[in-house]
Amino acid sequence: MSSWLPVKPLPGLSKREYKDRVGAVRMRLLRLQHDLLQTDTPVLVVFGGVDGGGKHETVNLLNAWLDPRYLSTLAYGEASQEEAERPRMWRFWRDLPVRGRIGLVLSGWYSQPLVEYARHRSDDARFNHQLKQIAQFERMLSDDGALILKFWMHLTARQQHQRLRNLAEDPLTLWQVRPRDWEHLHLYERFVEASQHLLEKTHGKHAQWRVIDGSQEKLRELCVAESLADALEKRLANSVRAATPRFRPSQAKRLAQLDLEQQLDKEEYKTRLAHAQARLLRLQKTAFHCGRSTLLVFEGWDAAGKGGAIRRLIQPLDARQYKLIPIAAPTDEELARHYLWRFWRHLPRAGNLCVFDRSWYGRVLVERIEGFASKTEWVRGYDEINAFEEELTESGIRLLKFWIHISNEEQLARFESRKLDPLK
Repeated sequence: MSSWLPVKPLPGLSKREYKDRVGAVRMRLLRLQHDLLQTDTPVLVVFGGVDGGGKHETVNLLNAWLDPRYLSTLAYGEASQEEAERPRMWRFWRDLPVRGRIGLVLSGWYSQPLVEYARHRSDDARFNHQLKQIAQFERMLSDDGALILKFWMHLTARQQHQRLRNLAEDPLTLWQVRPRDWEHLHLYERFVEASQHLLEKTHGKHAQWRVIDGSQEKLRELCVAESLADALEKRLANSVRAATPRFRPSQAKRLAQLDLEQQLDKEEYKTRLAHAQARLLRLQKTAFHCGRSTLLVFEGWDAAGKGGAIRRLIQPLDARQYKLIPIAAPTDEELARHYLWRFWRHLPRAGNLCVFDRSWYGRVLVERIEGFASKTEWVRGYDEINAFEEELTESGIRLLKFWIHISNEEQLARFESRKLDPLK
């Protein structure tokens, strides 16, 4: 296993050289940022590292050097009540920048797993699983065209102690020092050990780490700015399509095996429906008080009866505690991000119910059939959907999926009958 930490100190830099390089990189960044707006590439610049390593200062500098209209700082602290009631990655999906824009990520998706592990609040298995989820998340974004740059700002224990003291003694930077930063300093070796493991597990071709000596302010700033400029130039000059993965269709013909001749007596239907609706209302109230969220997905053929089934399902429920999300063609806002973004944003709070009338399966259904997604995109979609649903269920959400099926003859008959019904 290669050693990431500690890092070698950066060489010295004269004032003249610093001034010349700053002028050159600022011009490059502004030009490249403008060119980026004409592309479908979102950019995420992720900052990690020890407390006091210069992450905040570097982000502030990039905000000053770049055009702030097309730049967002995505900074995270302790999860709010709203955020804590959803899967851990929800707030990061929610904040993804649109295509052509740059997002600077502070205390992002790496922060919580690292701190919990270093402070002995999670074990090896949980830490590794969280890192695997993060790697999947970054892979999805990268496969969708995102450019991801990751910078790890490192300090020695002595440098970190001096850095925190300097920040605490300056009224303008005192806000950067929190009580837990001093606590983390006493766990320095544990943090370095965990950081080493984190860097190894999440360094990939699609999202590589660059470890930087955080003790030298000017060189640290230039290293980040010039690396960002180099990466933007490379991406803008080389738009390379990924090779199409192989697709092996399932041999199981499950839909063909369904018995479509089943009948239900009208009176029995009414009796069972009333009983089920009353039971469903009681369970909704129980789930709400227990904080257990439920997500229902309805898919199937047009005219198969999804809408009718959903209306009867939600009819007896408390409307304050459920959301119905009808999925149609994506809006411009949704097209400007990864296709899963619009589903992440609708995830329910603890105890609530969310019903999707069509869903993320559109990626491998209508988008595939009608050519809105390339073969590379829809083949990749199966793994992305599985990873998404795994995150939902691991967070405690109960996920139920219903496929409403009819024959093609019945579908045609229903289409014909709709022509005579003004309500349909």
